[in-house]
Amino acid sequence: MKPFSLNQIAITDGFWAEKQRINAEITVKSVYERFAETGRFAALKCSKEPHEAHVFWDSDAAKWLEGAAYLLSRKEDAAIRAWYEESVQDILANQCENGYYNSFFQVKAPEKIFTERPSHELYCAGHLFEAAVAAKQYLNDDRLLGFASRYVDYITERFMVKRDATFVTPGHQEIELALFRLYELTGEEKYRVLGQFFLDERGKKVEQSYDFAESTYSQSHLPVREQRETHGHAVRLLYLMIAMADSARLTGEKEMKEAVEGMFQNIVTSKMYVTGGVGSTHAAERVSVPYDLPNDTAYSETCASIALVLFCDRMLRLTGEAVYGDVLERALYNGVMAGLSLSGDGFFYVNPLEMDLTKTKYNLERWGINREYAAITQRVKVFDCSCCPPNVIRFIEQIPSFIWYADEQKGELMLSQPITSTLNSSFADCEVQANLPVDGKVSVKVNSHGKPIMLKIRKPAWCGVAFEGEENGYIVRRGVFNGEELVFDFAPTVQKVFANPKVRENAGKVAFTYGPTVFAAEGADNDVNLFAARIDKDCKTEVISRENGDLGLKLQVSAKLLAAEDLYSTTRPQGEPITLTLVPYRAWANRGENDMIVWMPEA
Repeated sequence: MKPFSLNQIAITDGFWAEKQRINAEITVKSVYERFAETGRFAALKCSKEPHEAHVFWDSDAAKWLEGAAYLLSRKEDAAIRAWYEESVQDILANQCENGYYNSFFQVKAPEKIFTERPSHELYCAGHLFEAAVAAKQYLNDDRLLGFASRYVDYITERFMVKRDATFVTPGHQEIELALFRLYELTGEEKYRVLGQFFLDERGKKVEQSYDFAESTYSQSHLPVREQRETHGHAVRLLYLMIAMADSARLTGEKEMKEAVEGMFQNIVTSKMYVTGGVGSTHAAERVSVPYDLPNDTAYSETCASIALVLFCDRMLRLTGEAVYGDVLERALYNGVMAGLSLSGDGFFYVNPLEMDLTKTKYNLERWGINREYAAITQRVKVFDCSCCPPNVIRFIEQIPSFIWYADEQKGELMLSQPITSTLNSSFADCEVQANLPVDGKVSVKVNSHGKPIMLKIRKPAWCGVAFEGEENGYIVRRGVFNGEELVFDFAPTVQKVFANPKVRENAGKVAFTYGPTVFAAEGADNDVNLFAARIDKDCKTEVISRENGDLGLKLQVSAKLLAAEDLYSTTRPQGEPITLTLVPYRAWANRGENDMIVWMPEA
């Protein structure tokens, strides 16, 4: 299956249209301004003084450039265009004659080029290559593509021909998937060969790492085809899996496909949060052992949820299996969007599923003094490590590509994500009207241009309605479509969710969902001690608001509130009936500092 170009699909209304509006008007400009203030864009000039660049700053700027390219193809903006032009010109002007470019190493440590595996050189290169793909594909600007071609030639010479770099594979995966994107855009074999080389060499020998990290940290403990249990840094892991999926699709290799399918199963059966978050511990930003999914100390980096969505997209291209659309949806509506404020200019790097405000503020005030780990309580405009903000920008602009997929040779057209949009292509023209996440009503109009096709519409995993023609998670219709309207109601209901009892923190607790949305109780709506609330086993639930906007969707749930006077007592605390109001998890922390809880004990 293949996605359609962003030029062929337009989100026209509803939840995601508003997110794209905010992205274009606020987020992309706010992030640029913050990055300009901190010197990230000035560093691209590779000037000697002043120069405070960091080893990963090029990747921050590159992700912003990629997002800007997508955005400018959708909506011209003079300020964004000017910033884009200046940045591209700075990169081109300072590329070395041999093709190398890195604003940190060229200025600060030219003698250390390709000698420090953990220092993100190839990671930064990969993000610059992804920006080059976006610029060529959506702006018809091939300047960065020429830059990438020269840089790839140099990397190939150093790593595959001379083999004189002091390491073999990247310390932080990214370049592999970027090289496969370059190959698919250009058809030039050199990109696929280098990307495959980095995949094939990983895990064959012990390589450099951080002092605190062993080989599993960067998934270098085994050759990739032998990996099934997932380990290490969550974003590195998922970027590797994206590249593995791309490789399996491009080569048809069964062994690579089986390996990455096994890694996915390991994540979704024992290492993924209910929100689609991945990475349970702040210690080296890692996935942990199976079922270790703490709530208040959850790391669940925004970039990891984005990477999970991108991985599921790649697996839909590879297999077309509905489960990948289901997991993509879970991460899309919860784990990813929790990372962005409703105002569009604030970000979470980590996304806990529980916030005890008093304890957290106590720990944050003692930063660095035998401090317990604590997530921040409010989104901020920029981080020292700011990989997430520009990642959100480029991601929101890519959302149209997750809606439709097609196999034109087989005559298959697949609707994976029902989002209000239009598709215009030589294969089919389509119009989708949908109101997720508020309700489950979906209307689909298809014109197959006189050709018989098989139309597949993913039935969400949360949908309990039976439809005629269900096959492997899809509602299937066959025939020639001339614009007739197909109407479905996936009829979301409030559902209690129970974790596997092996998840220690959630044994005896419940969470609530409505359609694709995971809900949380927040102090702003509940003037009670949330941690003393106990959900009634036969609780009454009600959707009390279905208005557009994240905070317009609200639930009420019956519960009891425990109370006692003594610190310890032989008398069971008494419970008073209360009603809790729940809001989408993705929208928490937009109304000041609050307690928050997703998983709540049952009475």
